[in-house]
Amino acid sequence: MKRDNQKEHKKTVNGAASGTDHSSVQEMIALRAYELYLQRNGADGHAEEDWLQAEREILSNQDR
Repeated sequence: MKRDNQKEHKKTVNGAASGTDHSSVQEMIALRAYELYLQRNGADGHAEEDWLQAEREILSNQDR
């Protein structure tokens, strides 16, 4: 089969090309955001806030 000259499409996570580490970081952020949701007894309306807080926590731990 003839192969077209196509650019390789990489998945991105928050604007960064994903790799093995990015996928696990994304999962860790999602899990932490869910924990924050549960801490509020499942109160809706804070998904973005939870995600951003979880992202700050996880990414700050990655820098250490």
